[in-house]
Amino acid sequence: MLRFFTNKNTLLVMMIMLLAMSSFSNDYGFYHNSYKDDDLLRNAIFDNDNADDSDIDDSEASQDVLMNDPGLNNTTIELIAPEILPVGEPLFINIVLKGNEENLNCILIWYVNNEPVKDERINTSNDIPGFNHKIEYSRIMDESIDIKVSLQYITTLNEMHIIEAEKTVIIENYDISYWKEVETERVLGMVKSLYNGDFTLEWAMENDYDVFEKELYINANGYTSETEYLIWVNRCFQRANIFIGTGQANEWELYKVFFICTGGWINSTPRGVTTIPSRSAAGWVFSDSGYRVEPVVRFWPERSSPLGSSFAFHSRPLDIQTGEVVDERIGVPASSGCIRMYCDDVWWIFENIPDHTTVVVY
Repeated sequence: MLRFFTNKNTLLVMMIMLLAMSSFSNDYGFYHNSYKDDDLLRNAIFDNDNADDSDIDDSEASQDVLMNDPGLNNTTIELIAPEILPVGEPLFINIVLKGNEENLNCILIWYVNNEPVKDERINTSNDIPGFNHKIEYSRIMDESIDIKVSLQYITTLNEMHIIEAEKTVIIENYDISYWKEVETERVLGMVKSLYNGDFTLEWAMENDYDVFEKELYINANGYTSETEYLIWVNRCFQRANIFIGTGQANEWELYKVFFICTGGWINSTPRGVTTIPSRSAAGWVFSDSGYRVEPVVRFWPERSSPLGSSFAFHSRPLDIQTGEVVDERIGVPASSGCIRMYCDDVWWIFENIPDHTTVVVY
């Protein structure tokens, strides 16, 4: 009975030892194989031709390789690109690596204006590919472009090495005559006369054509004036645009811009081309309505507004007795057909814009 118990224990102990040895062997084998296949060691190179296998311990050799990976520590990178890119030409940039003697597999990332646009795997022993970037030209565009390249490498000790280079290239744009020719059709098609805002001054302040579009619209239509001024009343964005020039077509430049109120839906301000025939500093008084407007600068002399007067630029309605503004709306269609303006603005027109000046209402 004792012998049976002893043999049974001996057998149990032996089985446990065998299992432990098997587990240790498998674990080591898995670790050893994964270690050899790890991507982080892809650049480790063993000089097996000069090594004596009988004298080298595998673990020591591996450790030496791990410790002797300088990576990009001795490498610098430089971008070769033009200082100024002539108009219409593509942008091509080359890379020069200096101080690098290693055969390293790296990631190369290109940035345009701090946005990553391209990445590729490269080997530092080969020629580094350049970078082509197509410039998208527009009338309103940045005058320069920032290019950056980032070379990234992970050493055998799992350390990230990054070297970078940046360069700013000045971009020449086409001249204004080119853009006038290119954009004439677009501008003539985009200018609208119908108001489509939300009837707030805030909307008017946030929406308008730019200076180039306004000048191109007036000049492309060939408008002339008997004076050095021309006024474009734009009902869509509730603006009076004042142009100055010689009076001849294609020579107008935007001079001033004023917020206005044109006629509402029922009594809209008539569209068309007219002139300024006369003016009145005393303005008009509407006793039945309890307000007056002043000054008055007439246009559309052959027509009459619903109130019986010719259409005119004038102030917002003022209390007959106190002169206080009784309807403060501006930047929205709100009048009976005339052009309401801030007092200072309409006084500027009264004092500076001569009779016979062309007025375009659209």
